[in-house]
Amino acid sequence: MNKIDLSKEYSKILERYLSKFKLESIDIAYLIKTKRAVTDGLLKNQKGVVLYTLEQIAQVFGMRYFEFGNPKHPLPTYVSLPETTKERIKYRKKEGPAVETTYNASQINNQISDVLSNYKIGDEFLAEHITNKIQMKFGETHSVSEIINRFKKSFKVYIEKTKRKEMARKARGPKPFYYKLVKKVNI
Repeated sequence: MNKIDLSKEYSKILERYLSKFKLESIDIAYLIKTKRAVTDGLLKNQKGVVLYTLEQIAQVFGMRYFEFGNPKHPLPTYVSLPETTKERIKYRKKEGPAVETTYNASQINNQISDVLSNYKIGDEFLAEHITNKIQMKFGETHSVSEIINRFKKSFKVYIEKTKRKEMARKARGPKPFYYKLVKKVNI
């Protein structure tokens, strides 16, 4: 019996789909809500993935894992793709190739400081508000968890976590806590 390198075969199939639809590994990661390292590792044949992830990748193209994994299965047409995938294709076409940006703590801290300098002592806010204001002002996106991490480390003398939660939020999961400015941030 011949040994088949399934990861390598799967990565070639995925490369074919990415090429056809002008997508990148970051687009697949975005669509299946995982880290880019997962899709990059799969494409470089450095990581194996679980069946659930294979199914998620296949569904990006409106298929099941066994269809996607079949190298003889015809590629879907653009029209048959799920709407979220079509939107991502349009986004990639508009934005061009992804540019990897790394942020160091001081860049994020400077952005947070800039936004917080507009707040008064006692003002309450969600970490999400700070994330959104940084995105609007600097055009850079940080995760809410990264902002909270910065609050806990670099801004612990300026910001205090309150006991009040955002109860109006309808999303699943725990309700986010409000934070309060306790010391003026100067830039």
